[in-house]
Amino acid sequence: MPRTTFAPAALAVLLLLLGAGPVQAQPAPDNPPRLTAERLADVEAALVRVELELQYADGEAPYGVLDQDPGSRQQPLHRLADVVLEERPLETTGFLVAPDLVVAMDPTVHPRFIRTIRVRHGDAGTTATVTAYGTDRWVVWLRLDQPIPGTRPLTFTRGVAAQVVTSYRFEGGMLTDVLPFPGRLQRIEGGALFRVAENQGIAIDREGRPLGLVLSRRLPLDDGWQGSPEAWPRIGAEGHATHLATLRSQVRQRMPRVRLSFRSPRNPQGPQDRFRFGDSPDGEEEVPTELDVAGILVAERRVVIPTRLRPRTTARLERITVHVPGREPIPARFEASFRDLGALVAVLDEDAGPVVPLDQGPLQDLVEHLVLQAEVEIQGENRIEFLHHARIGGLRVGPRLEPYPELADPTAVGRTHLFRTNGALLALPLRPRDRFAPETPGYAAPEPVLTPARLLAAALRDLPTSADPANVPRSEADEDRVAWLGTELQPLSRDLARANGVSALTRDGESGALVTYVHPESPAARAGIRPGAILLRLTAERVPVPLEVQVEEDGMRAQPFPWDRLDDIRDQFFDRLPTPWAPVANGFVRLLTDLGFGTRYRLAYIVDGVVREETFTVEPGPVDYESAPRHTSEPLGLTVRDLTYEVRRYMQRNAEEPGVVVSNLVPGSRASVAGLKPFEVITHVGGEAVRDVADFERLTRGEAELQFTVKRMAKGRIVSLRTGP
Repeated sequence: MPRTTFAPAALAVLLLLLGAGPVQAQPAPDNPPRLTAERLADVEAALVRVELELQYADGEAPYGVLDQDPGSRQQPLHRLADVVLEERPLETTGFLVAPDLVVAMDPTVHPRFIRTIRVRHGDAGTTATVTAYGTDRWVVWLRLDQPIPGTRPLTFTRGVAAQVVTSYRFEGGMLTDVLPFPGRLQRIEGGALFRVAENQGIAIDREGRPLGLVLSRRLPLDDGWQGSPEAWPRIGAEGHATHLATLRSQVRQRMPRVRLSFRSPRNPQGPQDRFRFGDSPDGEEEVPTELDVAGILVAERRVVIPTRLRPRTTARLERITVHVPGREPIPARFEASFRDLGALVAVLDEDAGPVVPLDQGPLQDLVEHLVLQAEVEIQGENRIEFLHHARIGGLRVGPRLEPYPELADPTAVGRTHLFRTNGALLALPLRPRDRFAPETPGYAAPEPVLTPARLLAAALRDLPTSADPANVPRSEADEDRVAWLGTELQPLSRDLARANGVSALTRDGESGALVTYVHPESPAARAGIRPGAILLRLTAERVPVPLEVQVEEDGMRAQPFPWDRLDDIRDQFFDRLPTPWAPVANGFVRLLTDLGFGTRYRLAYIVDGVVREETFTVEPGPVDYESAPRHTSEPLGLTVRDLTYEVRRYMQRNAEEPGVVVSNLVPGSRASVAGLKPFEVITHVGGEAVRDVADFERLTRGEAELQFTVKRMAKGRIVSLRTGP
C-alpha cells in the first residue's frame, strides 16, 4: 500500500494510542507542583502495559492501527506485519481502575489478528479479555484473569489539574513521564472551547493526587472529565456482539452481489496501438465481460454499484443482475454514472427489500466515537466479510471543502464501509472520478477513498445533474464512436514550439498541438481554423480547471507502413500490424469524448501569433475505422469494414470510389492462403462494385468460387479463391 499522510487529528490520536513520547513541550506552570517520589510511586502502581500478540489470519497480514516505536519518535511508521515479523507485541499504556479492570486506548484491530492480550506491570502479568467499548471515547475495558502483584488501582478526587503522568518504552525499559497539563485551547466553528490533549495519561493535581484519565484528544474546559471512568458511556462485549450480528444480517441482505455483464470489445486493445485507452474498470489491465460488485440498496428499487467504470467499459454494459440472498436474481437497468463519484446507479425491475439508510449528519460529531466497520469484498460469486468496529481518527479536507473521515490504518479502505450502531451508512470506499486524467496504457487508477455517505445521498438527489453524460451504455454500433473537431494534429516539441513563438504558452512544447489538416464541413472548418494553427487548451462546463491539448507522439507510425514488404509477413503476425493511418481517437479526441456529446466548451488556439477563442459544442464524429460497420465471413476467415473518411484520405480514394477494407485475417484461412493482406481494399466481387460491407456480404453469400478485385494503395490485382472443400 502507498504511504498515507495523516490528518493532524488522526495522527494525534494514533500517537495517543501507542503511548509515544510527548508530541510537543508544554510551558511549565507558574507554581511548581509539590509532587514527591512517594506520590509518584502511588500513581505508577496503576500504570500497566497492554500487550497484543498479533498473528496472520488465513495468510492475511494484520492491520487496524499503524505501529510506531514508542522509544524513538524518529522511527518511521511500520506495518503491523512488521510487529509479527519482529516477534514483539503491539504495546499501549493501560490504567488500573479496579484490581482486575484496566482501561486502555482501543487498538481497533480485528480479533482474528489478536492471538492473546496480556497486561504487565514490571515482571508480573496476566492475560485479559475485552469486556466493554467506550462509545464516545477511544477506549476499551479489559478484565484481567487475575490481579497483578505490585499494582494498586487508582482512586480519584477532584481538584485543579497540574500534570499528566504517562508511561512508555524508552531505551530498553519502561519510562515514567510527567508532563504539564495541557493548556492549549481550540474551538471548531460553531462548537464549544475544548482543551487539546496531546498525550494520554493520568491527570494529577499539584500534590500528585489522581483526578481523572486523559484518553481523549479533546477535554471539556470544565471538570466533567474528572473522576472514575466507571461513569463513561460504554457498551459491553455482549451488546457489541449483538450490534455486529445485526449489522451482518443487514449487510448480507442490503448489500447484495451485483453482476455487470459486458459485450466483448469490438476492438480489443493491442500493444501496437498507443492511442487506445484503458478499457477496464478501476485501472485493471484485464478487459472484463463480467464483473461482480457489492451493491448498496438505497431505495425501494434503486441500487448503487461502487465501481469506477471508464466510458469505454460502460459503453459495452449489457445487463445488470442483483443477487439478493434467498431470492431469484433481479434484473436492473442502468440509470446513471456519477460525474464525480466512482459509482453507477441502476433501477431494479422489482422491490429488493429493506434498504441501507444513508447517514447525512456531520462527521465532526463522531471523531473517536465507536462506529461499526464492515469489510465487504466480492470475488466472483464468493463473498468475503469481516465485521468489527472502528474509530474515526480525524477528518481531512477534501474536494469542495468536504470533510472526509480517516482511519488510523488505510490498508483495508478499499473494502471498508463505516456504519453507525443503528445501521446507517456513514462512509463507503469509492475511487475518485477523474474524467480528465491521462488514461494512457501506463495510467494508474486512484486508490479508493473513504467517502462520506452524505455525498452519495446528495448525488442521488441531484440526478440527472450529477450524472456523467459521456459514461453511459451504447449500442454495439456506437460503442467506439468518438467526438471530433475535424482536425488532424501533430504534437508539439520544444523546437516546434520555439519556432512558432509559443514556448511560454505551451510549457516549452510539453502541451499544445499543431493542426496539420482540417476536414471539410467539420466544426473546425466552420469556425475558420486552418492548418498551421496551434491548439492550446479548452475550458468546459462543470470543469473547474482548463484542460490542456495534448497529443502523444505516435512511435508505431514514425516509419512508413511496409506496403512493399507485406507479402513477406507471415499471417500469424498480421494482428500485430498497426493501421497505416493514425487512429482518430488521439488524446484530444478522447478528451472531447469524455466531456460528453452536447457539452459546450471554449477552445483557445493561436493563428499567426494571435491567441483566439472559439465556442464549440461537442459533436459526435462521423463513423471512423474503429466504429465502422464490419462483416466477418467465417468460411473465408476474413473480416472487412466500410471505408471511412480517414481511411479514404490515407488511401486517396474519393467518396464515389467503391471498396471495403480488409481488417482481419485468420491465419491459415482460405482468404489468407489466397494472398489477401491486411488493409488492402476489395473494390469488386465477381466484377460487381462493392460499396459497403452489406454489398460484400450479399455478393459472397453462397458462392463456391469468388474473384476479388484488390487494391494495395495504387497497385491492383485479382485474387481468386474457393469457399468449399
